[in-house]
Amino acid sequence: MTKRDSWAMGLVLAATAAFAAPAQANLVTNGSFETADFSGWITTGDSLFNGVQCPGADDSVFAGACSAYFGSGTDSGITQTINVGGAGKTWNLSFAFQPDGAIPSSFSVMFGGQTLLSLTTPAAGGYMLYEFSGLTTGETMTLAFNFVDPVGFLFLDAVSVTAVPEPATMAMMGMGLAGLFVSRRRLRKTA
Repeated sequence: MTKRDSWAMGLVLAATAAFAAPAQANLVTNGSFETADFSGWITTGDSLFNGVQCPGADDSVFAGACSAYFGSGTDSGITQTINVGGAGKTWNLSFAFQPDGAIPSSFSVMFGGQTLLSLTTPAAGGYMLYEFSGLTTGETMTLAFNFVDPVGFLFLDAVSVTAVPEPATMAMMGMGLAGLFVSRRRLRKTA
């Protein structure tokens, strides 16, 4: 491989990384609550017994050092409007949820106005990782978590939303890279 070929290959790899990296970035602000508060989120309902704790690595934390807890007797929660970059992209939502088995309790998740999960009196257990996918419907979409647990606490951690360009965009990028290789090869043959 010549210096020129190495340089061209490096350019292609850099361009690919530049396009791929932003598509997989977490679009949620403070999704793991590592700021030790609800920065980036709007609290809703009765939030007297809701908060963020940072005990380090223990059973009430899924990732990092902090997690959110919710212990309200009436419907409460957190919401965040997320810039997903336009309609027609595949979104991926994941989060870790830990119920305590208290009766009564409930937990629900909505994204873009669609209910993705609704649990009534979820059984006690360790953290469960939930993952959902769909298509974006506009420039922004609202993510909402709602909780009721008057006798205990429900925990939330590691909230992530990524938006992946639609297949047509990826195909166009692939064709562009293929064109770069073909033109590079032709240039090399004529030289």
